[in-house]
Parts: sequence; C-alpha cells; structure tokens
Amino acid sequence: MDRPAYGQEHSLAVSGSGESSDYRLSVNFLDQDGIIQGAGTQRISLGVNYNQRLLNDQLSLSAHVRGSRAEDEFIPQGVLSNAAQMGPTQPVSGNEPSGFYEWPGNILTSPDNPAAILELASERATTFRSIGNLQAEYAVPVIDGLLAHLSLGYDVIKAERENFTPGVLHSQLKVGTGGQFRRENPSQVNTVLDGYLNYVVPRNVGPGTLGLTAGYSYSDTDLLGPDGIPGARTTQTFLDVQDSKLISYFGRLNYNIDDRYLLAASIRRDGSSRFGPDNAWGTFPSVALAWRLSEEPFMQGLTGLSDLKLRSSWGRTGNQGFGNYQQYISYLVGDAQTQYLIDGEFVTTIRPSAVDPNIKWEATRSVNLGLDFGFSNQRFSGAIDWYDKKTTDLIFTVPVAAGTNLSNFVTTNIGSMRNRGIEFSLGARILEGGTDGLSWTANVTAAHNSNELLTINPLFGGADQILVGGIAGGVGSTIQTLTPGEPVYSFFVYEHIMENGKPIYKDVNGGTVDGVPNGVINEQDLYVDRDNDGVITLDDRRPFEDPAPDWTFGQSSYFGYRNFDLSFTLRAHLGNYVYNNVASNLGTFSEVGRGAPFNLHSSVLETGFEEQQLLSDYYVEDASFLRMDNLTLGYSFNLKGQSARAFASWQNVFTITGYSGVDPTANVAASLRDDPLQTSALNGIDNNIYPRARTFTGGLSLRF
Repeated sequence: MDRPAYGQEHSLAVSGSGESSDYRLSVNFLDQDGIIQGAGTQRISLGVNYNQRLLNDQLSLSAHVRGSRAEDEFIPQGVLSNAAQMGPTQPVSGNEPSGFYEWPGNILTSPDNPAAILELASERATTFRSIGNLQAEYAVPVIDGLLAHLSLGYDVIKAERENFTPGVLHSQLKVGTGGQFRRENPSQVNTVLDGYLNYVVPRNVGPGTLGLTAGYSYSDTDLLGPDGIPGARTTQTFLDVQDSKLISYFGRLNYNIDDRYLLAASIRRDGSSRFGPDNAWGTFPSVALAWRLSEEPFMQGLTGLSDLKLRSSWGRTGNQGFGNYQQYISYLVGDAQTQYLIDGEFVTTIRPSAVDPNIKWEATRSVNLGLDFGFSNQRFSGAIDWYDKKTTDLIFTVPVAAGTNLSNFVTTNIGSMRNRGIEFSLGARILEGGTDGLSWTANVTAAHNSNELLTINPLFGGADQILVGGIAGGVGSTIQTLTPGEPVYSFFVYEHIMENGKPIYKDVNGGTVDGVPNGVINEQDLYVDRDNDGVITLDDRRPFEDPAPDWTFGQSSYFGYRNFDLSFTLRAHLGNYVYNNVASNLGTFSEVGRGAPFNLHSSVLETGFEEQQLLSDYYVEDASFLRMDNLTLGYSFNLKGQSARAFASWQNVFTITGYSGVDPTANVAASLRDDPLQTSALNGIDNNIYPRARTFTGGLSLRF
C-alpha cells in the first residue's frame, strides 16, 4: 500500500516599484502524492502585497492578501490499523461482495481487509483559506518622535469534508450498519485589531534615550462546526458554535544609555472570554536589564573581544489556551418519507459540556540570566542562558468522579510545576574562502531542561496523583501520571521482573504460570511487589522516566565553494522515552487464538507474552536519536545576465536510534519549557504506524 510519492511545486512572482509604491504578485501550485496509495493533495494559492507611501513619506500603507484552495485525499480510517493486524498469510482478493477477501463468518473481532478499505472507501476535503492584513503607520508631524501604528487582520477558513464507507465493506457487514456517509462543513473566522503609539523622546532624558509604547489589541475567533446531510434516509446533524475574544491593553518602556546599559519594562492587561467574569482579566508585567561590558573602558584592552553583554529578566505571562465551554446543539431528522423524527418537528438537544466555573488564567513566572559574547569581529559568537520558570494554576483536562459534573472529564486548574534549564548556542565562520575559496559557517545549540510537578489542587479530594495518557488495548487504561515531585507525564508502570535481559513470563519452576498455558496470569509472578503486601495493585506502579528529553542538540552547517553550496541540519534528543503502544497492543500470542488470524508484533518473540501486559515498564523505551533533517546541494549560475540556481534537497536523510518503533519522534513531547503540559504537542505515547516520509526535491530558480 505504500509507494514512492511524486509531486511537483511551481511558484511564479512578479514585482515592481515606483517612487512611492511597490507591489508583488505571486502564484503557487502544489501537486503532491502521499506515501500511502490514495493519499495526496493539490493546492493553488495567490498572493498580493502592496506598499504605498504618502504625505512626504509620513504615512505608510501596506496590504497583504493571500488566498488558497486545497483538494486533499485522505487515507480512509482503519487502513493502517487493519494492515498491522490482518494475518499476513491471508489473500487479498476474494469472493466477498466487495471483491476482496475477508475472514468468513463476519466475526466481530476479525480484522478488515485494508486493501478493500483503501479501494472502496473514500475521505476527501476541499479547503478554502484567505489571510489578509492591512497596516498603516503615521509619523505625527506636530509631535516629533511620535509614531502611530494600526493593523487589521483576518484569517478565514472554510472546509468541505466527506467520508464514505460503503455497505459492502466487511466493517459494515459484520455490524449491519449498511454503510455510512458523513459530511462536515466547518468554518472559522479569526479577526484581529492592533493599535499602538510609539514615542521616542527627541532629547535625552538624563544620560540616555527614552522610548514609550502604549497600545490596544482585540482578537475574535468564531468557529462553526459540522453541517448536515440533507436528503439522507437517516440524518443526524450537529451544530457546534464557538466564539472567543481576547482583549489586551499593553505598555512598554525602553531606556538606553549609550547602548551600554539597557532597560526594558512592560505590562499587559489581558481579558479572555474563555474564563468567567470573575477571572476574565489577568495582569502580566516584565522587566529586563542588559549591560554591555564590551563598551566599558576597562574592557577595551582585550584583544579579539567584539561583544560581551550580560542580560537578566523577570516576567509573568498568562495562558488561556483551552477550548470554550460551549453548548452542543443537535437536530435529529428521521426517515425522509416521514420528513421529521417526531410529529414533523425538530428535536433539539442542548448538552452543555463539563464546566469549572472558577477556572482562571494559567500564569508562569520566569527568571532568566544570560551572557552574549563575540570574538574576532563576531566571527565567533554565542550565548549562554539559564532560566527558572514556575507555572501556577496549570490548565489541564483531567478525569473527575462520576456524578460530580456533566462529564467524566473537566478542564480546570490542577496545580503548579517548575521548569529549570540551561541553553547554549555557538556560531562561527570557520572558513572564509571568499568568492573562489571554500567557506564554512556552522551553528551549534544545546539545551537541558528538567521539569517537576510541584502541587496538585485539593479539587481532586486530596488525591496525590492524576492518571492520564489513555492507551489502546484496554478500556480506560492509562499509562502516565501527574504526581508531585515527578516530571509531568511520567510513565506510571509496573516494574517487570527481568531474567537474562528479558521480561519474565514463567514461574520459578520453568513452566507456564500456574501450569496453565493460556490461563489467568498471577501478576505477582511478573512484577515487583513494591509494597510487599503479596498482591499487585495500583500501589505497586511507579513513575518511571518521562517523554521530555534531558538534552536537545542541533547543528547546522553551510559550505560554499565557487558556485556550489551545501547545507545540512542535524538534530538529536537524549533521554526522551516513549511508550510503544503498538507493541503492547499487538505483542501477545493471544492474537492467534482469536476467531480469525491476527498478525503479531515482533516483540512477542522476545517476551513470549500470552496476554497483554499493557502496564509493564518493558514497553517504555529509550527513544534517544540523532537525525539529519535536511541536506541541500545547490549550484548558482548566470542565465542571459540574470542569476539562476539549481538545487536538490533531501529531507529525513537518516535516523540513528535504539527505539524499536517506527519513529522515535512519533508522539514525542518536545521541551516543556514553553508549553508546560504540552497542550499543543504530543505526550510520548506511540500508537502510530504511519511511516515518516523521506523526501527528495529538485528545483530551478530563475529571474527574468
């Protein structure tokens, strides 16, 4: 089902300028196949940029508009999971209504033929998007140094997505649903208004210059959820409307003494509609100081030193990044012949989601100390930063006791955590060969971060941990914990007894546990009884490793020799762990005892597991890796007096890792420094079998 995926991308831009204006028109076309058959995308986009200067350049206007239309073909749901589970000895074609082989008898637990799903089912979408921005800057003539700025922007997205599963597919026959068709028409409109005044005092204030900024910002997000399917025999329409607003007032002060001593202070007052009226507003100040020691007289005698600056900052920031507490309104329409479900009337169900009315801003206090340095006229430069961040009132979605709210989960403030770390960066022009010689510029980064959950709010009845991280293979099973004193998202597992480097699955007598080849397993024979009570319970699970890397490294290099250029980027994570949910879900001999033959994960050859051991630490693997993300080779030349460049690029060049899964970065959380609970990142549970593509790109850039 996988394939080499070919694609093409073409861009054309036309630009021009006059005495007081300039413009740029661009068009882009992309046609890219997916690495799985049936997947692909086609996108065309148009862009217009225009800048105009008026009133003797006192007024500057600029407009930027871009629109696109994308046609996407997606892999139908179930293709990859069934490809991993279907017995490899089974044929592809057969005499079923679909024309493909399916295990006879419509056994509910039998896998479906992935080739049939890929051939007969479909999922496609058409997405329209437009992004625009209008800016105006005006140098107020009556007040020297006063600049007014106004910006208006929008981002509009409208999608039409359809999913069709015919009734002849095995998944439909074995449950008798008769096929499904789903249509979604979501749309989203984001608008933003920013306005500020910037005043640089014309004369020195004391020994230095003073700059002041004051402004206002307003943003609005409107989301309209799925639409319906008119005319269907049975129709269920869901209408989901969300609206959120963020209003901000802000001010900033900058003070500069001879570019030697620098002070910056700011304050924001933000109000969000995501919170109740009592907690809608938050105040977030910051202050930063810098001292450029290289400008001091006592540093002038140091040969080779070109820059040395000490920095320190303190600040408090807020986070309101979670979904609205919206109402879901459902209209249920029955058989088309009777027109409506009940007495010719719409049935309306209003179901509000779970709510914590006291939820408030998540706030992070951060302290940063830094040193910037440069030598040999900045031929060598770098920075060292140390930071300490404490986040309070963490926003997270957690389970709650049944009957205490309108859902089993609620988004609320759960406690506090701390991130500490250090970051290094170094850049160097190692070789400077000029236009005909070899040049080499390199940059290296390294970062270490440690995080710790400090407290959990008493909302949870004094509980000392919150179980999170749902996994496949069990009903309601979780594999991670939020426990004070431990890194967030630590894996919460049993310590498997090991023998000769393998997880034990037999008793001390060498036979199958309890002498039953496929019987009930006594977990006390498999796991360490940490509390010595003779029974394996939740108290015997332990926080064990976490998804965030201890160290991250990056290296980029650029080489130039005459008309040739070569560049590459390397990236490495050390100390990050991943729970291999593909192995834990499919790595047992019980799969071959089902009514239909199932494929097994190769880990069963090592473990010999006959039943799932989902909570074993055996499946928590070190996923450290080194990857070359990009390699590009280019050649520049003149074509009829105009510059041109041919290039070839290779992405995902190689990965070195000891992780046994498909990809060590699949569902791996990044650094927790800027996103404490990874609301926008994944959390170290790998249930992904979609292969990462290795991409080759060749291109030609021409100028006319």
